[in-house]
Parts: sequence; structure tokens; C-alpha cells
Amino acid sequence: MQLAFLDLPLDTRLIIYDLILADHQAIIQSSQPLNAHILFLHTCRQTYYDAGDTFRRYVSLRNEFQMERFYHYVSSAPETALHVRWADIANDGRIVEILRTGQSTPASQLYHTLAKLTSLETLRVFDVRHYHPFPLNVPHMRYHLDFEGAIYPLTTYKDGEIPPHLTTYELHLDPSTRVSPFDRIPSICIRSLRLSGDCHINHEASFPALRHLTIRSVTSNTFDRIKFSSVFANAHLESFTHAQGHRLAFEMRNAHLESLVNGPGFCLRKLVLLGSTRLTTPVIASCLRNLPTLEYLALSLVTVNELRENFILALGPSLRTFKLQIIHAWYVAPLFDEQRIICNSLEELILTRESLLDTVYVSFHSRIMSEDGREERWKHIADTRHLTLKIGPWEDNEET
Repeated sequence: MQLAFLDLPLDTRLIIYDLILADHQAIIQSSQPLNAHILFLHTCRQTYYDAGDTFRRYVSLRNEFQMERFYHYVSSAPETALHVRWADIANDGRIVEILRTGQSTPASQLYHTLAKLTSLETLRVFDVRHYHPFPLNVPHMRYHLDFEGAIYPLTTYKDGEIPPHLTTYELHLDPSTRVSPFDRIPSICIRSLRLSGDCHINHEASFPALRHLTIRSVTSNTFDRIKFSSVFANAHLESFTHAQGHRLAFEMRNAHLESLVNGPGFCLRKLVLLGSTRLTTPVIASCLRNLPTLEYLALSLVTVNELRENFILALGPSLRTFKLQIIHAWYVAPLFDEQRIICNSLEELILTRESLLDTVYVSFHSRIMSEDGREERWKHIADTRHLTLKIGPWEDNEET
């Protein structure tokens, strides 16, 4: 006899509801999630009551119509706003200024909705793809951009009031979208931060609670002019992820990696560096030696003329997941001898020795992997040691 879903214990069903919501919240190809998870509540009455608290913690507002509908909904039932802990929003970013009176207000009504969400902990912000703009032919009116001012304008809060103390703040923006994070939003409680777009971070912001930092497709020169040890001076990072993501975006250089490892990232457990073209292997090796607690390392290098030092020798004993990709710039020849040395060290020191390592992803030139049956030999070693081994490109699947 088959067991129906509603026959499962409630604790098991609640775990499944959490997994369904987490899967729904995943960002695919930089697209903001829909609100389709709400449809699940209307499957049956029992599901409505069981999953209601779980699914109402999250809302995604993609356009002006959804923002207005949700605002009226939480206004008519204020207690529902208190349940929302996580919001994905599309921010128009424009401020409408009336020239005759000098008054200004956000072009979008999103800020009215966010003012109701006083229990908000996680905020992910996307670019607007569909919105209802103000008519451009209205006399005595002009626009200017204020990214955070459009979602948390000062006029919304009385004296002494501030926006919610977020713990997670993520910007999933186009490279051309200009943003000045923490002009309005408090930074002192932020534990997880993702930056993107034409980002100009407020240098007066303080990050005592910051533990996870992701930088992807940041096209401003903010990080070219400052060190991580200064802007994130009082943070204690557990994970750091950098992906260039755009040809004009910020590139990690030796000085940045050194300031990270010798500053807020001295106790990193996870380090992800994707598409790195400016990092040299002596600095990579030196920094890895200073990270004895590192458990997860994903390193994607684009070589030009340098692969001098064998940084495999610098990997610490606590490493559990290791991902390495080495490709060469299109205008130079592959560094076969250097890659061969790295492969030999990887096989000798990582694959064939007992360690905590349980996951290995590697991507080298096909010529290197075919030499002396290396690929088949590594697969056999992985099967023997019960390692998860993937050979081939993996960078596109790395979460950033």
C-alpha cells in the first residue's frame, strides 16, 4: 500500500516544506524568483494549515502591481506582515521631485510595503524588469536616482526610527546599476552580504557581525582604491567569494588577497575565487599557508605567463572540498609543464593519502588529463577512497 503525503508525520512534512521553499528561493540565471510557492498552500485545506507559517515567511515582489496588491493585503491583515522574514524585491531606484514644492518621493510604491515588514531579516534586491513609471510629461517634475532612498526613504520613519536590522543583504544587479549600500540600511547586524553592480560602498559603515561576503560583477572602482582590512576592519569572515562576472568588473589582485587573509579573513573556512587573472601563485601559496582552518577552496585561474609555485603544497589538513580549474588566456600557450607538476602533487598529496578531503573537482587541459591514463587512474582512486570526483569545467555551477 502506498503512503500518501499527508499520512507522513507532521515533523517530516515540515522538513519537506522547508526544502520546497529553499528550492523555490534559488536564483536561476540571475532571475528573481516568482511567488509560485503560495500556490502550494491551495492544494488542500490540510496543506494550507501545515505549510502556512513556513511559506508566509517569504515574499517576492517583481513589479508595481504585485507591490500594490501585497501592500493592501498586509494593510488589511497587519499580523501577516509580522510573519515575513525574507523578501526579494525589484527596486526601481528613482526618486520623483516636485520642483515647485521641493518635495520628493520614490517613484515606486515599494517603500510603503517595506515599511510594514518590521520583522524582515533577509533582503535580496534585483533590477526592475516590469514596472509602472510615472508619466514623464508631468510639468514641474524631475527624477533622480537614489537606490536605497527609493526603498527606505527618510520620510517613512519618525525621529529616531530606522529601517529593520537586516542580517542578510544581497544585491543581484546589472553591472550598470549604481548603488551606494548602507546609506539608509544599518550595517551593524549584517551577517551575510552580497555586492554587485556599480557599487560605491559607504566607507563609514561598520560590520562587526559580518561572516559571509560575496563580490560579483562589481564595476565600480571602490575596491581598487581600498583594502578589505580597512572597509571590513572589524568583521570576522567565515566565507569569502569573488567572481569577476563582467569584463569591466573588479579583479582580485595580490594586495586584495593579502589584505583579506591578514585582516577580516584570517579564520576563513570557505574561499572561492573565480576567473582570477591577476593573482600570482606565490601569493596564493603564501595566503593558503595562513589559513589553517580552511575547509572549502574553489580556485579558478586564468594563466597568462605565471604558474611558478606549486600551491598544492600549501593546502592545510582541514580541507574537505577542493575545486581547481586552470585555463590559459586565449592569446598565450598553455603552461603544460607547470600544470603537470600541480597534477602530480594533487595525486600524491591529496588523492592517495588519507585526509578529511571528500570532494574534489578539477579541470585541466585535456592533454594533461589524458597523459599516462591520468583521468582513469584518478577515477579509480576516487572510487577506492570513496571520494566525490568530478573532472571537467565546474565554475558555472558554483554558487555566487
